[in-house]
Amino acid sequence: MELVTKLDRFLARVEEVLLALLLVTMVVLAALQVLLRNIWSTSISWADISLQNATLVLGLLGAAIATSEGRHLNIDIFSRLLRGRAHCVLKIVIGLFCTVTCVLLARGGWTTYRLNYEQWLGNVPAGWTVARNLQQIFLEGSIPQWLTQAILPAGFGLLSLHFSLRLIRDLGTLVTGKEWEVKDTGATEGDAVLDEMEARGGEDSSGGAR
Repeated sequence: MELVTKLDRFLARVEEVLLALLLVTMVVLAALQVLLRNIWSTSISWADISLQNATLVLGLLGAAIATSEGRHLNIDIFSRLLRGRAHCVLKIVIGLFCTVTCVLLARGGWTTYRLNYEQWLGNVPAGWTVARNLQQIFLEGSIPQWLTQAILPAGFGLLSLHFSLRLIRDLGTLVTGKEWEVKDTGATEGDAVLDEMEARGGEDSSGGAR
């Protein structure tokens, strides 16, 4: 289980770095696009479509990180009521549902990507290589549809991997009874501090009224 946890955390760190780099790139590119349009009345032809697809990549990376941290789909009412093995079974059911869903979405995305790529490949001019055709498309400020559709199978495949890694560890917990996930006490401590501040505020208000 330790190896599975290390793999999951390694993937999450890589995703965090990619997400940060992508976000900075998007901000810089968007700001540059605004400056070019407002000051020099020009623009980067491929910037808008690149930002649109980068937003999708950003969302999928964020979802992968959230899955790794256990902040994905949850049923709060059952999570609060169930304890011990019952709570573990609930996590397994949710994890299994999410894994199967993401696998199906990744499979559907892959099928769409493959069909569009084959169709695009059939329209490549005679005597042209794939690289030359791609270069021409990029020079025109466009992106092939099949290339943008590759984002979905890759993203949902990554989500499937994270859900599978969590599912493996939850199954191990059900069998061994040993909890693998470290409890996040920070949120609980933060709630306790807020409750204390609210209580003090109520006492001060009561004192002032007197």
